[in-house]
Amino acid sequence: MKTKIFLALTILIMTFYVELFGQTKNHWNGWRGPERDGRVSNFHAPALWPGQLNLGWQVNVGLGDASPVLFDGKIYLHTRKNDSETALCIDAETGRIVWEEINNPAPEVTGGAASHPGPRSTPAVAFGKVYNVGAGGNFTCRDAKTGALIWRNDEFTNEVPQFYVACSPLVADNKVIVHLGGKENGTVVAFSQSDGTKIWELKGESSTYSSPLLMDAFENLLVVQGETDLLGISVDKGELQWKFNTPTSQRFYNSSTPVIMGKTIYIAGQGTGMRTVEIEKESSGFAVKEVWTNPEAGVSFNTPVIKNGFLYANEARFGNIFCVDAQSGEIAWIDTTKHNRFASVQDLGEVMATLPATGQLIFYKPDHAKYQEIIGYKVAETEVYAHPVINGNRVFVKDKESLICWEF
Repeated sequence: MKTKIFLALTILIMTFYVELFGQTKNHWNGWRGPERDGRVSNFHAPALWPGQLNLGWQVNVGLGDASPVLFDGKIYLHTRKNDSETALCIDAETGRIVWEEINNPAPEVTGGAASHPGPRSTPAVAFGKVYNVGAGGNFTCRDAKTGALIWRNDEFTNEVPQFYVACSPLVADNKVIVHLGGKENGTVVAFSQSDGTKIWELKGESSTYSSPLLMDAFENLLVVQGETDLLGISVDKGELQWKFNTPTSQRFYNSSTPVIMGKTIYIAGQGTGMRTVEIEKESSGFAVKEVWTNPEAGVSFNTPVIKNGFLYANEARFGNIFCVDAQSGEIAWIDTTKHNRFASVQDLGEVMATLPATGQLIFYKPDHAKYQEIIGYKVAETEVYAHPVINGNRVFVKDKESLICWEF
């Protein structure tokens, strides 16, 4: 009897946890996955790789570079349809649109970003809600099952970065945290996940296109890549704990999300290669120490993935796939094939995957000795800037205007 009660309680707790946070291996509920590290835990690698993937379904969803997310059998998207930014929920099995709601009028995207008029920020799903940030900084929270609006915040729409808002919200404890504003009035802000009340805000930190993440080696520490500095911020109060200067060279914009392993942070995307810093807690606060720097191995619009002590990414100029020793910073190898500096990288367990903007999904072995490509598949006829969702034997790809489901 006690065993049955224990099992029932365990199932109840697990169900409650999944409902709140979506942090299980079968969900991809935010930017770069549940841990924001690009690791996929349930990919089913085929015993024999097919010559081509099977098209499961394809549906027009609107313009935008925001990556799709997967939770409880549903795909959530944020796109631009006509003159509105729109939140969508799509059945992952069939491609049927479950609900579709207008969030706000779409901002006029001008300048160098004009060819990308849709949202860039990846939704977050947690607490039974879906959180979306628009290209102009409009922040909305909707019921994940029905699409009903729960709360919204339009306070930070007066200023945006040069290429508009791309920061993806982070759900942490009872907060939803995002970096809004622009160069002059950048603000890291934490909202209550339930009603949108501002819990804290850290002003005066210029925003960029990176996204925040937690540093689990320390309790209560948030890491945010700003326009010119890497920031350590307390999760509970939003107080600045430390700052490390990360200036960019010409035509680079701190678009890469930091990679964290233990007390070490790997930084790339400034146009000056890649480097690491180590964070230590001292009696007087935190100390930040640079460990190594490699000016030859950098990224631009992609974030590296660390696996078995090595970093895998796409090179900053032409998107060549490369591998760097995470301990020493030395280049293990750089493949000779040019792809695109806009790319996503994911760790699928036995294999790695990268999807450059070319729409060619590439699978290769996580081997630091040499580059070993397994196979590539054409998964889009237009350019792809969103990260795919790879789940089981399926690959969900958001191209210019469509969401496509491919199957092995």
